[in-house]
Amino acid sequence: MTTPSSPACARPATGPASWKLCLPEVSDRAVRGLKFSAALSERLAVATLATRLADFEGAAAVLDLPVRFVVAAD
Repeated sequence: MTTPSSPACARPATGPASWKLCLPEVSDRAVRGLKFSAALSERLAVATLATRLADFEGAAAVLDLPVRFVVAAD
C-alpha cells in the first residue's frame, strides 16, 4: 500500500473493512488432527475447521474501531 497523503486518502484503504472478512487459513496438520477427517473430503474438512476458527464478530469489532492518522516528520 502506498503511503496516503491525508486522512481522507487513507479512509478508503482502511475502512469500512468488516465486509471484506474471509475465512482463516487452515494448516494440513490441523486437518489431519480432526477426529473425523477420514470421513470428510479435504475440502469439507478445511471448510469445517475454517468456520470453527473464524471470529467474524471480533474481527469486525476491531476493524470498526477509530483509526488515528499520524504523519511523521522526515
